[in-house]
Amino acid sequence: MVGLRGAVGHELPTTGSTVPERGVASEQHEGDVSIQLSTHPLLSGEQPAKTDDGVDIWLLGEVYGFDDSAVGGSTGHTPRPKRRDSVRYCADLYAEHGRAFVRGLNGNCVGIIHDPEAGTLSIFTDRLGSVPIYHATPGDGIVFATEIEAIASHPDVETEFHRGYLHEYLVYRRPFGVKTPLVGIEELQPASITTIDLADGSVDTEQYWRPRYRPCEMPFGAFVDEFTDRFTRLIDEWRREDCRYGVLLSGGSDSRLNLAALGPGITAFHMAGWMSREARTAERVAIESGNEFVFLRRNHDYQEEALVRNQPFSNFNGWFTQGYATGFEGEIRDRVDVLLSGMYADTLFKGHAIPSPNYDLGPIGNLTLPVETKIETLPEFVDWLCEIAPSDDNLPFPNDLRATLEENIYREDGEIVHHDVRYDSIEDLVYCSGYFPLTNDDDVIFRNSLREMLPYRTPFLDNRLVDLSLRMPIRYRLRRNVIDAAVKRLDERLASIPHADAGMGLGHSFPVDFTGRKLKALWRKHVANEAPPRPYLSNGSWVNDAELIRHDDFYWRAIEAHADVIEGLDFLEFDDVRACYRAHLDGQNNVVELYTLLTVLTMPTTQRLAGVEPGHRTARTDSKPIRRGSR
Repeated sequence: MVGLRGAVGHELPTTGSTVPERGVASEQHEGDVSIQLSTHPLLSGEQPAKTDDGVDIWLLGEVYGFDDSAVGGSTGHTPRPKRRDSVRYCADLYAEHGRAFVRGLNGNCVGIIHDPEAGTLSIFTDRLGSVPIYHATPGDGIVFATEIEAIASHPDVETEFHRGYLHEYLVYRRPFGVKTPLVGIEELQPASITTIDLADGSVDTEQYWRPRYRPCEMPFGAFVDEFTDRFTRLIDEWRREDCRYGVLLSGGSDSRLNLAALGPGITAFHMAGWMSREARTAERVAIESGNEFVFLRRNHDYQEEALVRNQPFSNFNGWFTQGYATGFEGEIRDRVDVLLSGMYADTLFKGHAIPSPNYDLGPIGNLTLPVETKIETLPEFVDWLCEIAPSDDNLPFPNDLRATLEENIYREDGEIVHHDVRYDSIEDLVYCSGYFPLTNDDDVIFRNSLREMLPYRTPFLDNRLVDLSLRMPIRYRLRRNVIDAAVKRLDERLASIPHADAGMGLGHSFPVDFTGRKLKALWRKHVANEAPPRPYLSNGSWVNDAELIRHDDFYWRAIEAHADVIEGLDFLEFDDVRACYRAHLDGQNNVVELYTLLTVLTMPTTQRLAGVEPGHRTARTDSKPIRRGSR
């Protein structure tokens, strides 16, 4: 698999995955230090890159540029030369600034600095920890890897489930901060340089950046100007004439902005189970922008097949279904060299992560008001996390979720600690903990699966856009739309195409957009005849998983195939799983509990801890399915 692994004083951790290696692999053993890297040749360069004084630099991912103000300079951000590979670029920066160069890196990467003369090995993460790396310290030394399975299966590592953090995963689709559901295994801090002294085994961690929310009171139009300028500049810096680029295109505005900035000559991919309303919108956007449209149609068994296909990318974050594109790897790799998505625009520039009041209006639907629910204390923050969690009654778990949250969210030395990640203020916690570290978002499987496939980028994680989001007033995120406005600035034709959900073009005033969206949603729900050809399909990009579970017994067959795993776990009862599934068939929405549980059961680590042989279990075909209303 594409990834980075290493050890000091122990043997090298391995993944044991059946997924084939991509691109190029490098491995080095020197004294007590072992390092292994597998990555794509387009990004790799020759690894490790050596400096003149014998220091080795390894890098997984990509560096976009360097801001020398982080090391006392005055030049500001300078893009990496397009023809210089990222690892060589880092080696040159190290020669000039030493280990401090990491503070100024702009990119999505994780790397290693091995200095044999100084007797140190340093692991560095980017500002958001966008390429998470996990570690354990069994006895003397350390083992680390981008795959949690490689750590958990290491012969020197003893682990078991931590019920509190496993409960968080089952409820939120991820544990928070740097915690994992496995005792003794944690993620390295985001924005950090962790240095191991090879002589005495001591470990020192320096955190070089934290998000600090400092809103700037300036007209919305000025934010649109600044955002559009930064976005187009970074796209121009990224693009190389010798590479074929693809965009994962939805019917919304975030990925549409990628096409508006890139211009013609791009391949636009859209995934769906049928030529839905959103698929038709995406096709129109691609054609209008002068780009090729490729429709990737999911078959009926796509989710079931994902159980096996996506298992290697599970790090106790997200569901097995979230390696959305892995079933189309051949089509995508044959057509493009680099893939872009619009991920994290909602998190950084819209109200996705802002607590807001939500009302259940019965048959009319839910209404989320575009105002902030102000959180000013840590108990209020814990209350909010508990409010957005599904009920424990759906799938009983022997742990007090609130107690786990309260134990891990507290004040210390004038700072706020959230699962061992520190924030300067309650505002920073509320507004930034959804992406700092990035594993606090639940899409790691998606990113891991794309990274395995080919070089993958999301422009919204560029440091310059993250910095701008930290200056944007919350009212602009809730009641304005900088993404829509930027698309309109760059290409009015694309902005005029109605949003697949809203049914209107982009860039309207807030009252018109908000009212129009709600009226359109009501019309579609109660008047229009837009029923998809199958109950489990939707008019969006995604499968209606709630209906898929009800109309296809693949889920229960998979549960029965893993009955021995459930039997070996002392915190789970097969009858409770059956009851949760049956309640879902009878109309209750238990997708979160059911899919998260199945993701856990298919992981080799879970199977070992349950005392059974890890491996794929074929779902039984002779079992009697549970029907709606059955008892």
